[in-house]
Amino acid sequence: MNPQWSDPQWTGPPSFVEKPLSGVLGETWQEYRRHAARLLPLATAGIVVAGAATELVRLAAGRFNPLVALLLELPAAWLVIKLVEFLLGAVAAGLILQTRVSGGAPGFRPARLRECLGEVTTVWLVTSFAVVGAALFFLIPGIYLAIMWSVCVPVIVIERVGPRASLGRSRQLISGHGWSVLGRLLALSLMQSVASSFLRGAFFWLPPAWQLLVENGIMYIVFIPAAVVMSTLIYYRLVAAEAADEAVARAAVGT
Repeated sequence: MNPQWSDPQWTGPPSFVEKPLSGVLGETWQEYRRHAARLLPLATAGIVVAGAATELVRLAAGRFNPLVALLLELPAAWLVIKLVEFLLGAVAAGLILQTRVSGGAPGFRPARLRECLGEVTTVWLVTSFAVVGAALFFLIPGIYLAIMWSVCVPVIVIERVGPRASLGRSRQLISGHGWSVLGRLLALSLMQSVASSFLRGAFFWLPPAWQLLVENGIMYIVFIPAAVVMSTLIYYRLVAAEAADEAVARAAVGT
C-alpha cells in the first residue's frame, strides 16, 4: 500500500496519471483487514435487516397474489441490499479518512453517518431507480450509470456536499477512468463468484433453499464491505490523479 495516494495534494509519479488504479485491489484487502472489526458486524446486521424486510414484502404481497409476491421480492431485496451498501459505504469512507487525517486540512473531519443520512439515502434512491430504469431498456446504460456514480458516497462523506453535487462530482472523477473502474469491479465480482463456488460445495448437505440463503448471506456480509472500501480507495486515487493532472498542466503553462 502506498499511503501517499490518500493525500489529494500528492501529485504522484508520472505513471500515476495514466494508471491511478493500479494495485487498488491489493490495497482494498489491506484496508479491509484494518477495518473489518467495525465493518463486518454492521454488514451482518444490515443483511439480517434486509432479509427480514424482503420477507415481509413477500408475505404481504403473497396474501393478495403469489405472482405479485414473486415479482416484488427480488427488486425489494436488491433495493434494501443497495441501501445497506450505501450506508456501510458512508461508514467506511469515514473510517478510512480518520486513518489518513494528515492528508486533510487542519481540524477537518468527515461527515458522520447521522449527519449525512439524508444525502446518502437520497443518492441511494436516485441511483438505484435510475440504474434499474436504464437496465430495463438496455443493459449498457445501467452499467454506465452505476460506474459513473460509483464514488458518490465517499464524495458526500469526505467533501461534505449534497446529493446532486455528489453525483456530478463522482461523474467528473470517473470520467476517463470508466474502463479501469469497471475492470476492478469485475475482478472483485470474480473473486466473489469463486468464493461462492467454494461455499456451495461446503454446504452441499443443506436443502437447496437453505444452501442459497447461507451462501448469499455470507457473500453479502463479506463482499459488501470489500466493495465499499474499494469505492473509497478509488475516490482517493482519482482525486490524487486529478491533482497530478492539474500540476502537470500548471507546469506546462509555466514553461
